[in-house]
Amino acid sequence: MANSISQAALDEAATRLAGAKRLLIGTAAGMSVESGIPTYRRPGETSWKNYGAFDALGIKAEDLSCPQAFEEQPELAWGFLEWKRRLVSEAEPHEGYAALHEIARAAPASFIQTTNVDGLHLRAGWEPDRLHEIHGSFWRLQCLGPCQREAWEEPRVPLADLDPETMRAQDWPRCPACGRSARPHAILFADLDYVGNAPAERARAEFKAAAPDVMLIVGESGVIPTHVFDGRTLKREQGTFLINLNPDANSKGAREADLQLSLGAREGLLALAERVLER
Repeated sequence: MANSISQAALDEAATRLAGAKRLLIGTAAGMSVESGIPTYRRPGETSWKNYGAFDALGIKAEDLSCPQAFEEQPELAWGFLEWKRRLVSEAEPHEGYAALHEIARAAPASFIQTTNVDGLHLRAGWEPDRLHEIHGSFWRLQCLGPCQREAWEEPRVPLADLDPETMRAQDWPRCPACGRSARPHAILFADLDYVGNAPAERARAEFKAAAPDVMLIVGESGVIPTHVFDGRTLKREQGTFLINLNPDANSKGAREADLQLSLGAREGLLALAERVLER
């Protein structure tokens, strides 16, 4: 468990969270890694490592995570997507998700923004109208065109046939409106065609505009500092108190935070929830 310094920091964080009127939560890859979902980027490593069969075949994952790949190599792009969807479908939200929801319920108003595309917040019971999946979700699809600014839910697994030797897919979904190949409703590399999620984007913007008094960031490395940028802006413009939960005390989030908790997501959130509920 946490050392004495972290104990004092946890107590201070819990007091802030228990007293929050409007709590904004930002979660990133470090939130889901303890559910068995690998992060895209790890300190000291090149991004997109450890992709098993794709590495063995000499296939670079980053080459398959762009709209061009779904256009020109759909059997491989869909093979990679199907492989990831199956991996994520086997994961379960760890206890920290329920703890985070307990913390949020203690505030009169709360909202989660996440850069994760795994859908674990929804599976753990978070209300969809108080969530913005900033980078989209593996559990929705959109037209590759796109022929329309709409996405559709596809929770089924599998969605395509996958050859485990070649990692190529067959019979992947197509757009119900125009018949063109579907793609994930998630932001890809060099992506100009992601159709977004207008209602969730509006809800997030409105919540931020109404001056959250506390923001809790969980598991963001800072390589892509989406939540850190929001937190820094809110702290400067609205006086939001910024709490960063991340084992890396040297991360960008730690440097920007008013209070740094150097713990993993599961351990830190369980400890925080216990203290918040005592207050």
